[in-house]
Amino acid sequence: AKNLQEQKIYVVQSPEGLAKIDALTPCRYGAPTVLLVAFDSENVYQYPGGGRDSGIEDAAIVATHMMLAACNAGVDSCWLNRFDPAEAAKAFALPENEQVLMLLDLGYAAPGAGPLPPHSQRKPLAETVRYL
Repeated sequence: AKNLQEQKIYVVQSPEGLAKIDALTPCRYGAPTVLLVAFDSENVYQYPGGGRDSGIEDAAIVATHMMLAACNAGVDSCWLNRFDPAEAAKAFALPENEQVLMLLDLGYAAPGAGPLPPHSQRKPLAETVRYL
């Protein structure tokens, strides 16, 4: 929001860094690169009413665009949220004002690999879209 660009992207490729990822989640699946996507909680837009800010959504927009760019380049990706964000921030010694949103595996899928069955299941639009 407001072009604050609060996202922080950390590229993890070193054996030491990938070992930290493996300690945080079982979901690296051998990816040679993992992006740790965070945002600066002190540089976010506060929405009217004070109930929320733009940090999560802005970082999610950036992550989604990175996934689309990876796909366009022929690189597979996997959005990971099966980990403790606070433990990830601690493992990589991030500043206290940075909150981890997600991990993004980047690499090439093994032959025959594919998404789990629930990934292709869709609710009818009538359950998710309402006209007002």
